[in-house]
Amino acid sequence: MMNVAPQLAFAGQCRQAFEFYAKLLGGEITVMNTFGGNEGRKLPPGSVAAGADQIRFAEVRFGDTLLRGNDVPADSFTPMRGFNVSLHTNNADDARRIFNGLADGGEVTTPLSAVDWADLFGMVVDRFGVPWLVLALRGGR
Repeated sequence: MMNVAPQLAFAGQCRQAFEFYAKLLGGEITVMNTFGGNEGRKLPPGSVAAGADQIRFAEVRFGDTLLRGNDVPADSFTPMRGFNVSLHTNNADDARRIFNGLADGGEVTTPLSAVDWADLFGMVVDRFGVPWLVLALRGGR
């Protein structure tokens, strides 16, 4: 068995982002571990501990889909780029609601509109710096 899931890095906003995603997308936070209380545990190679109240590892579940994340110290943080979290819905109303939620405090890079391959398609970078690609698929494909 193999599990592939995006793991997003934040500069101290992981908890807020994952609570927002769980609420907006109807998910469940299954893990939310802080660096505090884990001082004796080794970090993965190349990792740097953030503040005690920041998130060492978080996971939110949307059905069979997982999204993972963690905080890194602000001086080690690099803004996310070179990818999008692709979110496909079965209807246009869900796509609009989700897109507008992600756009609140964020930046719309491609407005939500009808395209040849989907009822709606749009791109947005949310208030936490995460780039999203939102589609309402035709016929729920």
